[in-house]
Amino acid sequence: MTDRQLVFRDSAGHRAAFTMGDRDHLKFTTKFNAFVKKHISAENSTFTIERELTDERLVLESAVGIVACVRGGAEPATSYRRVESYMDGSDLHVRFAHAGFAEGIAEHGPWTPDRDSLLPGSGFENPYLSWADGWRREEQRRREVRALPKLDRKALNRFCKIWADSGYNEYPGESTVYVLPAEPRGSSREEILSLVEQLGLRLVGPAAGTAAAPTEELRIQADPRVDLELEKWG
Repeated sequence: MTDRQLVFRDSAGHRAAFTMGDRDHLKFTTKFNAFVKKHISAENSTFTIERELTDERLVLESAVGIVACVRGGAEPATSYRRVESYMDGSDLHVRFAHAGFAEGIAEHGPWTPDRDSLLPGSGFENPYLSWADGWRREEQRRREVRALPKLDRKALNRFCKIWADSGYNEYPGESTVYVLPAEPRGSSREEILSLVEQLGLRLVGPAAGTAAAPTEELRIQADPRVDLELEKWG
């Protein structure tokens, strides 16, 4: 087993160390993603992964969507590549951390020695910052949902199980509706109505301008607390 000593840095001076084993791809991604999410901003947009084993650095110039791989010490060679999304960059991060430039990312180009040829136009949006901002908004949403009054846990789990077995969601307009058969597998209309009442949910009719829902279906207005729980069952 080979341990890879890595160091994460950003342009504001933050630093974190990580030791990556042969099968630590997910651990690396989790650790580096957390580092970026914590520190990235419009003013702090350059991140570096240092790979001590091969004396290489992967420099992520997120503000311009460019990744640079710097190899060697006194007279380093540098290759540049564009990244259009965080997922595109994330694939390069983990490949570089595990195997370095030659064996990990050289084939995942095109790479060029000319950085200026890759600079984006004036309308470019930082893909790393957009990704981090989306993650932060989602975390804020989750905090707000968790702060709402708690639902009955037993009733919530039962409702989610019935939905996972037999139901689906519809998205009329900007809302969400849970759709369940009136006689789902392993349950009954009476049980669903009882759960709806226990959870403080409400039945709704068909969306405006559509045909009436079949009588065998129950349509229930979504609740963010139920949505959060359903993410575990989808």
